[in-house]
Amino acid sequence: MAKQARSQITREALLRSAGLVFSEQGYAATTLSDIVAAAGVTQGSLYFHFESKHALASELIVRQHANARATMEAVPADGRGIDTIVLLSATIAGQIADDPIVRGGMRLSTESPRDFPEVATRPYEDWVTACHAVLARAVAEGDIAPGRDVAAMARFVMSAFTGVQVVSQALTQWDDLFPRLREMWGFMLPDMLVESRRTEIPRILAIIPDRA
Repeated sequence: MAKQARSQITREALLRSAGLVFSEQGYAATTLSDIVAAAGVTQGSLYFHFESKHALASELIVRQHANARATMEAVPADGRGIDTIVLLSATIAGQIADDPIVRGGMRLSTESPRDFPEVATRPYEDWVTACHAVLARAVAEGDIAPGRDVAAMARFVMSAFTGVQVVSQALTQWDDLFPRLREMWGFMLPDMLVESRRTEIPRILAIIPDRA
């Protein structure tokens, strides 16, 4: 195997292991020794790729942000707006559940944003922007009344989703994330949708996978 390929594998192993450890312990409690042990590499290998714990954590947030942004960009533009916003939240929840890099980056950006001012706010800004665009589409499609404050609604959706995943992490290490996400939309959709479209709520909630 080429030296460059081995180096990339080691870097990826460090990022995934760091994501796992940060997601379980948080930034302050995690040491570089914890990450080295989880990755099964030497301390020298870690310092070859990352000069500090802060640099490693920053890279995790950047990667988590890139994954979330790619998810937003990959959602088909021809679906109904209200379906798309629920699908986006479920897809990002799936990344949190399955990808240690996303799990670690998400916990770092929500729990320790002041430690990473240069990168921690960008995922939230992009999420609000994406929500705003999709909700505006839902207004144009007649699912949401035209008089609603779509910008405020987008901020609230982002805040609610962030709160759901933070509490899910604290209580169950994200094991109940999908049921809690379904509850969130079950509370929000009756207020968001015009009365004539509320009969579609069960169909919309079914977009969220039935995962424990």
